Amino acid sequence: MRFALLAALLLISGSAFSQDRTVTGYRLPTPPTIDGVIDTTAEWKDVPSFSGLVDTQTGVPAPEGGTFWLAFDQKFVYFAARLDDASPGTIQASEYRTNVSLRGNDTVSLQIDPFGKLTDFNTFSMNARGATNIQIAGGRAAKREWLGDILAMGRITKEGWEVEARIPWSIMRLPSKGVHELRFNVFRDHRRLQRGYAWRFTGGGQIENFGRWLNVAIPPGEPRTLKLLPYGYAGFDERVGLVANSGLDFRTALTERLDLVGTINPDFRNIENQVLSLDFSYFERLASESRPFFLEGAQFFRTSGDAPLFASQRIRGFDTGIKAFGKLDDQTDVGIIDAIDFGSRNAFGIVNPAPLGTQNAFAGKVRRQLTARSSVEAAYVGLNTPGLKNDAGFLQYSAGLGPYFFFGQLSGTNDTTNGKGYRANAGMYYGHKGLQANLEHVQISSDFLPRLGFAPERDLAGFRGGFGVSRPTTRGMLIETGYGVYANSFKTLDGEPYRNGIGANGSLTFKNGLDLDFGMDYTRFRGFDDRTAYIGVERPRGEPYRRWAFDYAVGRRAGQPYQSFSPSIAYRPVNELQLNLSYQRVTQLGDTFSQTILSASYDLGADRSISGRLVQRREGTNYYLALRRSGNRGAEYFLILGDPNAPTFRTSLILKVAVPLELRL
Repeated sequence: MRFALLAALLLISGSAFSQDRTVTGYRLPTPPTIDGVIDTTAEWKDVPSFSGLVDTQTGVPAPEGGTFWLAFDQKFVYFAARLDDASPGTIQASEYRTNVSLRGNDTVSLQIDPFGKLTDFNTFSMNARGATNIQIAGGRAAKREWLGDILAMGRITKEGWEVEARIPWSIMRLPSKGVHELRFNVFRDHRRLQRGYAWRFTGGGQIENFGRWLNVAIPPGEPRTLKLLPYGYAGFDERVGLVANSGLDFRTALTERLDLVGTINPDFRNIENQVLSLDFSYFERLASESRPFFLEGAQFFRTSGDAPLFASQRIRGFDTGIKAFGKLDDQTDVGIIDAIDFGSRNAFGIVNPAPLGTQNAFAGKVRRQLTARSSVEAAYVGLNTPGLKNDAGFLQYSAGLGPYFFFGQLSGTNDTTNGKGYRANAGMYYGHKGLQANLEHVQISSDFLPRLGFAPERDLAGFRGGFGVSRPTTRGMLIETGYGVYANSFKTLDGEPYRNGIGANGSLTFKNGLDLDFGMDYTRFRGFDDRTAYIGVERPRGEPYRRWAFDYAVGRRAGQPYQSFSPSIAYRPVNELQLNLSYQRVTQLGDTFSQTILSASYDLGADRSISGRLVQRREGTNYYLALRRSGNRGAEYFLILGDPNAPTFRTSLILKVAVPLELRL
């Protein structure tokens, strides 16, 4: 009898928990007016609501909660959020534009996996002014005709803030039409508390806690279209005189789940690249990717995090490229890219009299989701140039079990000059309530060389690992504390010492926004005893628009004194004007280097701006200015003085125009 009663209680409690994570799909007969005012007596009256927030790291209930509404119709998903805030005057809502970075703003985000497999999440974020940010599963560039946009409106109230949003179904990759169960969650970035919160806690590997959106009618796919973005530019450059060039980007859907993106004679000259810091490194470093063609579907080509088999930065230029990416079925992702350089054009599109020969760069990857927390992946990357051929392959199996995550990877290369090489690694990760730990074994042969990837170290075998704790606190002036330790031990494959090191770090975050990071490390490498201590201070943490920061490191590197001094400041005197200034002075290897970066932008409207950047180094000074109309629908134009990526300023004035077109197939 007692057993039966206990079983009944467990069944009831389990059912209640299940219901607590479910929201019944509701088709709105009349679309609500998206004006930032949540009317629960009329427009949202019958829409299912759900409430509550917990800390994303600890699962502890949030001190200030929220209530949410979710519905749909044939064309849109409708979402509304009402967030409590005891101090509405401190709510950060500096952004007002569509599809921009919302870092430093109070935000609420709806995350949806239309396939219900917990693998393809689309994230739609918004602030109290209706500014938005979109992250589509797989990655997508920012052109609005290609990315799509969402409509959001918000307002600050006496109790906090609220926002309404309308999200087109067509912006997402969708399963076949019909009734489906979707997975979703809601997240809040609370700037005053400097914490992240979620409707359902998924930390510690509890991804199954994502909410279930039941009985949702997925609409049929929209008619296929071919989206074209031809561009042309003309102007003057002191190196070659008058210049002119043109090209074409295009995008279409191969199926409801597979996209095709292509480019002919892409323009990389006028895209601002990242400037690397002067930090000491024994190895090569890669700047982040900023070119739209490679950002499209970028997640479908990712392999190992620290040594990817394919790094698009290796492809500096080409004449034509094409890529297809998406889903073959609900559990299988695929990505294919091919870029061809005929060796016949220079950076200005002028035909070279003596072509260098055709170069072909190819990458392909397939990923099969086995369960909600396990998958297998395989990839191939190939480079063919005159007199050189490089092939690389990759396999990975990964699985999660509770707060544990396990993975094993194997990569191999075959190169014309280096021969055959391999990289094998396996490890585990643990994460639960602010505690994180990892341990990995790595072995890399001396001949491992993925020429289209990034593998800065070779000829080693050994272990690396560490653990850290980050938790909120209410003690005194502090709001969060963290600390960690890490170590590594590697030998060459011949058994000779390669690298052994240990380090520790810590962080203190104060209620006034001040963040203090500090640490030290010791490494024995290549016969050198490297040791470094560092400290970093910023206020307020995570605020990109109005903040100051200071980083200082001192020690010895490669047998020489090392010192790095790096102050920076971001200032927004008015909402339209953003100024950023950073300086770094480094003493290393018996010499002193410095670098100054000044950038500024002034918004003339939601899609028009004047911006520029100045970079001063020992090699000289470069700067550029640009008048832009971009990020909206319709034609885009850019008037650019100078070359954004040249080592020093050169006289150049370019007018570029891109006009989007769409053809029904």
